[in-house]
Amino acid sequence: MLILSLIVLLLGTVFSEDLYSEFVKEQVKGIPLKKAVIVGKGDNKLITFINPDCPHCRQEWKELRPYLHKLKVYVFLLPFKRFPESYPKAFYIACSKNRLKALDDVLSGKFDGEPPKVKECPLVYEHIKIAQKLGVQSTPYNIVLRNYKVIEGYNPHLLKELGF
Repeated sequence: MLILSLIVLLLGTVFSEDLYSEFVKEQVKGIPLKKAVIVGKGDNKLITFINPDCPHCRQEWKELRPYLHKLKVYVFLLPFKRFPESYPKAFYIACSKNRLKALDDVLSGKFDGEPPKVKECPLVYEHIKIAQKLGVQSTPYNIVLRNYKVIEGYNPHLLKELGF
């Protein structure tokens, strides 16, 4: 009886993971990736929602940055009202001509305490709507496209999940 229970439990887990991956895959189809801030040139792909003032997002960026030759990252900016500096920083990134440099500048803390003086960028509001539609409420929020795995919050195993 114990063996049968274990088999049922294991099968349920396997099918649950498969169903969840399929659910995430369907969710991803609704994400307009062309609206993301796209950096990197690799075949390995990651969707990430970040807040420019999030310390965990900044740590994750430090870890991902060296792999941009092997990784393409679709960045969606999610500023929070409780961090008023995050809005101008997000506008700066989204409407910058050199988005990679803008990401590096902001996520390195270059504008902490003195946010860039830029115009509002409508793309940021589109990113916020995309996050709301998906139910993303915290950052970082990652979707590894290789296996449609969702990783919420900072996770030091993200690189391993990406195959690095």
